[in-house]
Amino acid sequence: MKKFALRNLVLLLCLMMVISFTGCASEAKKAMDESVDTANELLEKDAEPFDAETETALEKAVKTSEEAEDDDAYKKVKKDIDNAIKAYQDSVKQQKQVTEPKEKFLVERAKTVKSITAVEAATEKTDANTLMNKKGGYYAYVAMKSSLIDDSYDEGESPVEAGTEGGAVIEAFHTVKDAEARDAYLSGFDGAGMLSPGSHRVVGTLVIRTSDALSASDQKKLENRIVDALIKLE
Repeated sequence: MKKFALRNLVLLLCLMMVISFTGCASEAKKAMDESVDTANELLEKDAEPFDAETETALEKAVKTSEEAEDDDAYKKVKKDIDNAIKAYQDSVKQQKQVTEPKEKFLVERAKTVKSITAVEAATEKTDANTLMNKKGGYYAYVAMKSSLIDDSYDEGESPVEAGTEGGAVIEAFHTVKDAEARDAYLSGFDGAGMLSPGSHRVVGTLVIRTSDALSASDQKKLENRIVDALIKLE
């Protein structure tokens, strides 16, 4: 009788351990599945990230959930997915910041760029290109003077008067198509001596330009600083 009772006790303890273990694993899997659902909902919205790699990384993280088979794996996959979700969401926010931003935002961010000494937004009257607010043209033109420019010919000129040659310019368009059309137009003057437009790059609905008076490395340096300032999350 005692042996029978002891055996039942052992079986009961074993059963409780199995139930306990299974319960923990189920909670971990449930948490992982919730993260998978959140990730899939985000991916279905198909929002454009600034860095496309963040979307790819999120898709891969979700895919690994199919191979998770135990508690430790569930927890690791959940953590990886949660990290990938944040990176993707942040990148989507960054893309929104360079998609039809307000002129005020561009001016404020331009002022934070290292080596920029003066910032000014053009008006229809001061826009030398006469493109502002016209069909296919930009709605904002933010000029920046940079200490990286050694030439003295633009001393005494405002940032807008100096234009791209004074350092850099951000041209803001309503659509990516218009920004790309402007970039293509500028490409037609690349290497054209005095008519060279300097470097130019499409970022969202913006065209970021830097002075032809800068070396190639300084152009890239200033361009990257401007982009970093525009996509910084606060």
